[in-house]
Amino acid sequence: MSLLLCRPIVGILTGEGGQGKIFHGDGTYFKSLQRKMKAIGGFCYVFTLSGVKDRHVEGFAFSMKKQQWAKVSCPYPDVIYNRIASRDEESREHFQLFKEQLISAQIPFFNPFFFDKWKVHQVLSKSLHSYLPYTEKVHSALDIKSFLSSRSCAYLKPLRSSQGKGIYRIRSSVHHYEVTSVDGTCEFFDKQVFAAKKFPFFDGYLMQEEMAANTFNHKKYDLRLLALLSGNDFLICGIGVRLAANNQTLTTHVRNGGSILSFESVADRVSMEELQLIVKTAGRELVTHFGQIGEFSMDIGVTENGPVIYEVNSKPMSFDESHIQTHRIDKLSDLFLQLSAGTSSLRSQLPLR
Repeated sequence: MSLLLCRPIVGILTGEGGQGKIFHGDGTYFKSLQRKMKAIGGFCYVFTLSGVKDRHVEGFAFSMKKQQWAKVSCPYPDVIYNRIASRDEESREHFQLFKEQLISAQIPFFNPFFFDKWKVHQVLSKSLHSYLPYTEKVHSALDIKSFLSSRSCAYLKPLRSSQGKGIYRIRSSVHHYEVTSVDGTCEFFDKQVFAAKKFPFFDGYLMQEEMAANTFNHKKYDLRLLALLSGNDFLICGIGVRLAANNQTLTTHVRNGGSILSFESVADRVSMEELQLIVKTAGRELVTHFGQIGEFSMDIGVTENGPVIYEVNSKPMSFDESHIQTHRIDKLSDLFLQLSAGTSSLRSQLPLR
């Protein structure tokens, strides 16, 4: 069958390859999406910005016969799924111009960019204030001193980072600060000389109040909610649970020693109705302020007073739980169909090379 007859044609935009790779990204995830789209009569290919030509796109499709990625000449897609994994690459003029051209041509493009933690906090504080920890932007050591004057402990998070990278915890006592980095290194600093140190979190960070979250087997955990657009609203596609290595670990990420816990283990501690309300409200606010959002994930803590939103991510990683990832691929395929309705006439109708 000619690709021109496939519906929809989906382009997965990812980063340029390096070190022997033809592109940067989760190849296993991309292959799963391609298989699903083929099963429903569509076509899905991976491409980088260097593959975009005036009237066609040079992309990549996985050949099951040869068990390798093959270069293919493709029409412009009906919808583009942005999986560029580098903030630097997204900030380049080439990317910005390409995105603007697609939006101008009314070709759906999601998700448009990585989130900035402070901007997301400001957006969600309008409707979800009661679910957010007290948070302030950090400009100097004086901001940290002021923040901790009424709180004994807080987390410092880079505005433009994810997966727990660059996080610190800071605890205040009478005369000193205890600063712990994500690798577990702990240092003590006299308050009088603290400001003289050159910490990365004196610029480009936010400070978030530590919440008294519930534990499981004396270890902290959090929920990873995956949300996808369905119709005119966002629905929970899956919930993963990550358990910290110990109660002193700053994050629950598996790469930092965390482990996977079944949602059933903690399901009785949360209200699904409340979590769904949070997801719907957050999704509406994100779309209003940031444009076309197709999916996002939320890191949520569970406290005695209910759920707390720690973080929102615009480009969720693959979930280790196979049932969540399978459901995600099914729902993404539905979303591709939804978003591509009426856009096939906008793509190039050139014969393939």
